[in-house]
Amino acid sequence: MSIRPPDARGWIGIGVFCLTVMVFVMTAAIPELRNNEYFKTLGTLVVGAFIKDVVSWAYAATKGGGELADRNAEIVAQKAQGDQK
Repeated sequence: MSIRPPDARGWIGIGVFCLTVMVFVMTAAIPELRNNEYFKTLGTLVVGAFIKDVVSWAYAATKGGGELADRNAEIVAQKAQGDQK
C-alpha cells in the first residue's frame, strides 16, 4: 500500500488548517497581539471569511468534475503524442 500525495482539495485543507493554527499560536505566544486591533482584524479575516470562502469554493465543486478534467487532459496528451508520430 503506497501513500499518495493529497489532491488539490487536500492541499487546500492542509493550507487552511495551517493558517488557522498559525493565528492561534501567534495569539497564544504573543499576548500583546490580543489587544492589537490590526491583528484582531487580520485574524478574523483569516479564520473567518478567508477559510469560509476558500473551503466552500474548494468543496462545492464535485469530485467527479476534477476526475473528468484529468481524463480529458490524458486524452489531449495522447492525441498530441499521436500527432507527433
